[in-house]
Amino acid sequence: GAGGGGSRNAGPAPITGEGFREWTDRLRDVQEMVDDPRLQSDAATIRDRAREMRSEFKRNSKAPQWEELEDLIAKPLRELTKNVAEELLRKSADKHAPVPIDRDPVPDRFSDAVRRYYENLGGGL
Repeated sequence: GAGGGGSRNAGPAPITGEGFREWTDRLRDVQEMVDDPRLQSDAATIRDRAREMRSEFKRNSKAPQWEELEDLIAKPLRELTKNVAEELLRKSADKHAPVPIDRDPVPDRFSDAVRRYYENLGGGL
């Protein structure tokens, strides 16, 4: 939602901002919730690139170029978002076997975690 502390959104956060560890941890969570090795690899690649940019920023205090950020992180992240959503939909369809009423279906919990993750990212990329 809108509101809350906007000061963390200055610059290409989270690469240069405060919440980098949370951000990369959430991406790891996404990586672990999918079964497709290609998606796991895509998530790992994005995390590695982000870590590289982050350490470059810390070493030289030079923020990443927007084009580089867009090509290496933001665009692949959007693609990953779409592909993860598709896989979770497939999983959900596969598991359309009866689910106990008193339990949340797994895909809803996943999709909520994924949605929160990407909403958080949206503030900075």
